[in-house]
Amino acid sequence: MFKRWFASFKKPESAEAVLDLERDIQQLRLELDERGREIAQLKAEVQRQRNGASARVTAELQTQLERLLRDAAAPVAQMLTQAHLLEVEGRPVQARDVLMVARRLLRVLEDHGLMMLGEIGETVAFDPNFHDPLNVSTTPRPGQAVMVRVVGMTFQGKVLRKAGVDAGEGA
Repeated sequence: MFKRWFASFKKPESAEAVLDLERDIQQLRLELDERGREIAQLKAEVQRQRNGASARVTAELQTQLERLLRDAAAPVAQMLTQAHLLEVEGRPVQARDVLMVARRLLRVLEDHGLMMLGEIGETVAFDPNFHDPLNVSTTPRPGQAVMVRVVGMTFQGKVLRKAGVDAGEGA
């Protein structure tokens, strides 16, 4: 096979033809080198763009986290004050005051995308994707009526914590 391929090439008949071929080879080498440099530049540019995108995502996440923590700071500080009053100073703290602060914190979390899955006492159709049976000895069938005993949580469509349900009385 190679013999036929090489046989198709005719030997140069003059020194001038040899020089033309060498010039062509040199030109092809230069073009190949130029393509290699272009490829390297394009790869470097892609890497710079990836790094920039990664930095922008990191900065956006940092901004969102700061916003969440800034909004949660006041209710958290109030909870810590209530804990100090009760545990260190021995002063009574009203349960409704603690609940009021807890609700403020819950509203902050909801404002940032946390969603409740079910309501306590609500009767729903059992879905193993969204519900965990509280009584492990009896697992309800999908679609069976169950009562929500512990609220679940979702964030951006993802279940963070399934709702605790009971198939017992009242469901």
